[in-house]
Amino acid sequence: MQDCQNTLKTIVYSHFSLGPKPDYKLNIYGYASDKVLPDDFSANNGRPFATIDKQDEHACALHMRAGWWYNFCSNTLPTGKYYQPCGPYTPPGQYYDGLYYTDWRGRDYSLKFFKMELSVE
Repeated sequence: MQDCQNTLKTIVYSHFSLGPKPDYKLNIYGYASDKVLPDDFSANNGRPFATIDKQDEHACALHMRAGWWYNFCSNTLPTGKYYQPCGPYTPPGQYYDGLYYTDWRGRDYSLKFFKMELSVE
């Protein structure tokens, strides 16, 4: 992921998989990054993928206008809205819906870039 000052941060996990449909539950563990950033993804472990038409129990996908594995509306939202210019923003409602990683720049900071990659070993 990248912020507006072009600072890059990388997060690595040793295991990532999805459960079968219809829920596609997240299975992630083995946080193996440099520990510079707290692990904001693992709190979503075991959660089903939620969308606007397939809601989680807190309606986070509806409020945040993005599909994701929500756990109380999540500490990270790589599927959030890309606000331009990137940086601090005010959400249109009660919920932060930008492209964020809470423990890096905060929920009220829309990142410039967020990429997820998978590799097969």
